[in-house]
Amino acid sequence: MGFRERPRGALNIPGYRPAGIFSAGTAQRLVNIEGYMPGREVVILGSGDIGLIMARRMTLEGAKVKVVAELMPYSGGLKRNIVQCLDDFGIPLKLSHTVVDIEGKEHLTAVTIAEVDNHGKPIPGTEERYTCDTLLLSCGLIPENELSRNAGVEMSPITSGPVVNESLETNIPGVFACGNVLHVHDLVDYVSEEADRAGKNAAKFIKGELAEGSSNEIEIVATEGARYTVPSTIDVDRMDDKLTVRFRVGAVYKDSYVSVYFDDERVMHNKKRIMAPGEMEQVILLKDKLTEKPGLKKITVKIENQ
Repeated sequence: MGFRERPRGALNIPGYRPAGIFSAGTAQRLVNIEGYMPGREVVILGSGDIGLIMARRMTLEGAKVKVVAELMPYSGGLKRNIVQCLDDFGIPLKLSHTVVDIEGKEHLTAVTIAEVDNHGKPIPGTEERYTCDTLLLSCGLIPENELSRNAGVEMSPITSGPVVNESLETNIPGVFACGNVLHVHDLVDYVSEEADRAGKNAAKFIKGELAEGSSNEIEIVATEGARYTVPSTIDVDRMDDKLTVRFRVGAVYKDSYVSVYFDDERVMHNKKRIMAPGEMEQVILLKDKLTEKPGLKKITVKIENQ
């Protein structure tokens, strides 16, 4: 089912609703597939990867991208996209900024952005007005899980996707989840890897070859900088020899450590030069290490400074 873009209605942007306001994904389809240019003077709100890529795409098609405004104090996209799509083309990125006014009734004529405080509230006196005919919104992606909810699948309030175990199986036996419907990915490689794992386990389930769950289930907890983990639980008896646990951090961390605890014992302590919410992190768990801890109840993933 994938994901959908967060619409303008969820952003509480003041002003009229003129023509010229598009989600970044809609603009991408118009340019790449339909062969239409949404406009010639562009402002982009949000620094998700699609928005960053569209800043470059619109520039290459002859448009003038005046600014990319980002509400958070960090970008939501990959570092390489910031460099290749903004820096290489001289497009400014204004962090901790948002759109506070939209001008134009029939068609967009200008937008005003302003700096925001630590609570996301615009700071008076910091307004900047940009004339433009196009506003692209790249303000986050939401897993498309209406069918999952209607089926009774347990959902994570952090990812807006299903809660899954080591087999990528949900709380409903025989229902598996992978890719962007599970949690929003930054790299398609990870989507393909999850699809492979979910498909194999679904085939095993159909054939009756997927082992029954045991009482040896271990909870995975994300805390102190780590926002969530996929999967959320592990059954050691059913897992493969190696399991990839993916997660995102909640802020920008420099020269910090990804630590993994088996109950209260720290078993991994990997230094990372930089971690950001826009880039997914991962740790590898080995089955033979887990079987050495028969009474293990909880695995904790956290970010530490030393």
